[in-house]
Amino acid sequence: MSKILITMLAAVFSTASQASLTQLELSCNLIPLDYPGFSLDDIQERTVMLDAANPAAKPLFTVKDHTFIVSVNRTDITDIPHILDFYLQVQPPAPAAPVRAYSASYFNPGTGKHHSRLELLHYGDKAEPYPTGQLVFECQRYE
Repeated sequence: MSKILITMLAAVFSTASQASLTQLELSCNLIPLDYPGFSLDDIQERTVMLDAANPAAKPLFTVKDHTFIVSVNRTDITDIPHILDFYLQVQPPAPAAPVRAYSASYFNPGTGKHHSRLELLHYGDKAEPYPTGQLVFECQRYE
């Protein structure tokens, strides 16, 4: 192939891969594991699409007065913005403060697993260093 054709194909591939990073489709799950007030009946699953052009926070689940939120955190500032990372947030009932976790960043867009996991832990026995319950909220990119 000629160098011109190779250059043109590389430019098309680069533009297509950058355009696909303006939106990020995530599969999100809420999994309670012996967390007080929750049961396995509270398991939730949802797919959400994040958009670099509209990084609004999206409440995914509201379960037992806890609101589980996902949003774009950082976008690359180029002529075509793309999502570098997102965050997960849990807003427990007042007066508790929200808890937030960030995803792994895209230092090399399009490679690797883009995911985030947030765990609320319950310690039933204060003497034990291990939690007796977990409330897991996680989202990952479809591969």
